[in-house]
Amino acid sequence: ELNLKIQRMCEAALNGNEEEINNYDSEEESQSKKKPRLFCDICGCFDLHDTEDCPTQAQALEEPPHSAHHGSRREERPYCDTCEVFGHWTADCNDDETF
Repeated sequence: ELNLKIQRMCEAALNGNEEEINNYDSEEESQSKKKPRLFCDICGCFDLHDTEDCPTQAQALEEPPHSAHHGSRREERPYCDTCEVFGHWTADCNDDETF
């Protein structure tokens, strides 16, 4: 059987059919290779699903809570452009740094 394989490969090489040589070897390898197992990186489990198909990943994320400001929406809050914080006006800022 090995001699037959060698003879076919030699004939293919002499006839200039290098593609036949490459295809001949790859056909046997592809038949013996097994399909890779599914694995989920999120759950850490095999054969159930792939990471992309994980049901945990598909769940909606919780939204962050809304701000806790309880003041009137129409009231203007004092804001300082120098400090970039609420609580005092820019004119009342005691920060002596200039930018």
